[in-house]
Amino acid sequence: MQHFKWTKAHAVYLPQVDAEHRNLYRMAEEIQQSVRMGVETTQILDLVRAFVTSVEEHFTHEERMMKAAETLDFEWHKHQHDTARKRVAGFVRDLEAGNSASAQEFLDFLARWFKDHMGLTDRMMGAHVRNYERLAAKLAS
Repeated sequence: MQHFKWTKAHAVYLPQVDAEHRNLYRMAEEIQQSVRMGVETTQILDLVRAFVTSVEEHFTHEERMMKAAETLDFEWHKHQHDTARKRVAGFVRDLEAGNSASAQEFLDFLARWFKDHMGLTDRMMGAHVRNYERLAAKLAS
């Protein structure tokens, strides 16, 4: 069973993004603990909805940051966000319909998403944004 624990190894070296990622890991761990303890589906659904709100705020922040930094792979990155939005909405619908097994499927999806998206796509974004900010600072001085 996966554990959602943010470590320095997950850093993209953009302080606000790293803080948001830490929060998403914390929320995912809380959902996992609730599923493991057999908490009512309605309570898990409340946790998942709060997670979805935080994810949407995070995606919006990343997308604004990528546009400002003229990230060339913006559309590819946003497409990944849009795909995750659709998948997560499906898990929420399943949970709302009373399918308690969807909670574990949601967690399995998150474990893969955190590893694949945060581990590669967000790191690429972080490198681009940091380089863009360094260049902008150099040109301004």
